[in-house]
This record gives sequence, C-alpha cells and structure tokens, in this order.
Amino acid sequence: MKEVSLKDVTLVIGLITGFVFMISFVVFYTYSLLHTGDFCSCTEQIPILIIMVASSGLFVGSFAYYLLIDRIVRSWKAKKELEKSLAPFLKLLNGDEEKVVRLLLRKKKLSQASISKLAELSRVKTTRVLQKLEDKGIVKREKKGKTNTVELAEHIKKLVG
Repeated sequence: MKEVSLKDVTLVIGLITGFVFMISFVVFYTYSLLHTGDFCSCTEQIPILIIMVASSGLFVGSFAYYLLIDRIVRSWKAKKELEKSLAPFLKLLNGDEEKVVRLLLRKKKLSQASISKLAELSRVKTTRVLQKLEDKGIVKREKKGKTNTVELAEHIKKLVG
C-alpha cells in the first residue's frame, strides 16, 4: 500500500498555483490593454481565453485530486484497520507501554528523548518502559551518542507491515 508522499502533494499544489498564476497574468494583461486603449481585434478573444484557462485549471486540479484521493482514503483505512487489529495486542500492555508502542507505530523510529516528550513521561519512566518493552521483544534500542534510537523489533515490523 503506497501512502501519499510529500512529492505528490507538492505536485498538486504546484499545478494549482501555476494555473492561478496564469489566470492572474491573463486578467492583468487584459485589464492593462483595456485601460491603455491598446485593445485591438486580436485581443478580443482574451476573455474567452481566461475562461478556457480557468476551466483547464479546474480540470487538472480535479484530476489530480481524483488521482490522490484514492491513495489518501486507502492509507487512512489501512491505518484504521491496523489499529483495530492491534487493539487486542495493545490491551496486553500497560498504559505507558501502549503509548510508546503507538508512537512507534506512527513514527517508525524515534529518539528516547522524543518518546519521553511525546508520551509525556519522565526520562526515568521512559527508560524503564523501554527496558520492559525490550525485554518482551517488542522494541529494540540502538545507542546513538548520549541517547538511544528506538524502533519496533523486526518481527513486529513484519507483522504490522
């Protein structure tokens, strides 16, 4: 299952912004021609051009939305389904352990300091919770300088996909 990437969202925003810019430019050009009196028969079609460019912008924006919405909905449904299927497993953990595992399910890899902050646990409590989870084979810690990087154990990653 492929999630919507930042690249996809940036592409859509770029396309929409480009069309808005083109429409603004054509409107400004037409406005300046009308007010300077340089309006000739060759520029009479510009209002129709504005409508055509705006329509094509809406079409491209709608098409991009159509292509991306399916991925967004599938990704959202997959996350909901994963949470539902993991609920019995997470009930086996105590409250703090569950918080930490949920964070790691969302973020994949975090520093121990980040877990402490996001789970609103003291550093000592975080260390104890992580030690329990590591003893149960749910997480693995890797020493990185003065802190640890924490991620789910490989067999847990394979289960959750």
